[in-house]
Amino acid sequence: MQGLRGTQGNGRGQDEITEIFRKHWDVYRDIIEHDYMSHKAAYEKLHEILVEDNRPFSFLDLACGDAYASSRCLEGTSVAEYTGVDLSEWALGLAEKELERVGARKRLVMGDFEKFGQYLDAPPDVIWVGLSVHHLPTAEKGRFMKTVRKEIAPGGMFLVYEPTLEKGEKVERYIDRFRDVVSRTWTGLTNEELEIVYDHVAKSDLPELKEDWIRLAREAGFESAEEVYEDPLEFYSVFRFGV
Repeated sequence: MQGLRGTQGNGRGQDEITEIFRKHWDVYRDIIEHDYMSHKAAYEKLHEILVEDNRPFSFLDLACGDAYASSRCLEGTSVAEYTGVDLSEWALGLAEKELERVGARKRLVMGDFEKFGQYLDAPPDVIWVGLSVHHLPTAEKGRFMKTVRKEIAPGGMFLVYEPTLEKGEKVERYIDRFRDVVSRTWTGLTNEELEIVYDHVAKSDLPELKEDWIRLAREAGFESAEEVYEDPLEFYSVFRFGV
């Protein structure tokens, strides 16, 4: 492990970032353990795609958090180099332990996933982002995807797992639908934890129609763009974009 490098770049101090991360981390871990957001199936799909080709590849994990799911997903693949980028130094400390199971060169970078290009030593073969790009407004999503297209290796893949709107649905209706479903099905969370989830989604989530995720990728220059997985409740999808 080559350790941590990079900067936050968003004006927040590391103490503030750590406090935000820790405050919500127990809730997020409960969500993952109950598989309420279909992380298991999403990462199984990612693993399935990664083992289609047995050639060694480099993997860039943006907004990697503690790399819990990514580290397990990469087991049994031909990954030769892993780079994880996240704003939280505390989360990256957890990631270092999780990544002990991955037999590849590893590097963890403390920084903003949108600015990942400045942290690269070489173009990555695979770039993955799970449940983070949707926090950006549409125009910023497009700019981010153009950066990914510029930085990715020839023949590489960009994959995202992000929330999607139903046909004709607006963000406000999505939030209402999310709250309705979650209140009835996420029974393993306390009322206080549910309020944390609702507050985050209402303030931070900016999902897109499936066709708009694909359109943004094509406008960014990706030659292929497809949905490869949708969760049973139709809130989240994995998209695969190729060059």
